[in-house]
Amino acid sequence: MPIDQRRLLQVVAILGALFAYATIVVGGTVRGLDAGLACPDWPLCNGSVVPNLANTKVLVEFVHRFVAALTGIFMLSTLVAALVWFRSEMRIVTLSMMSFAVLVTQVGVGALTITSGNDWVVVTIHLALGTATLASALIVALVSL
Repeated sequence: MPIDQRRLLQVVAILGALFAYATIVVGGTVRGLDAGLACPDWPLCNGSVVPNLANTKVLVEFVHRFVAALTGIFMLSTLVAALVWFRSEMRIVTLSMMSFAVLVTQVGVGALTITSGNDWVVVTIHLALGTATLASALIVALVSL
């Protein structure tokens, strides 16, 4: 049975938007629990890919990073699908590229929040870029539909 390319694009785009939202929700939990520095290194957490999750703050920060990674996977998959199957539809290609660029910037600023010791300016930019990531992912999902 052949792959329904349009449907696959729609599914990964919607998952990208849903996981972007989930990342914001979990990020708010990180902030609320003051768990932002529970993993003081990046991209590892306490020197491990999967740290000891017995500490609630470490668990919440790790879940935030994991959900963010899934967001990245779905948004990258959307971009790849757009480039491979929908090159002639410049709107979806351009929006997917812009959305992924916002995400990459967001990831960089997320790393900087850790290395800056949660400097409030960096944290504020991280939140703003998280909102922009969600908005751009939603736009891509809606356009794909």
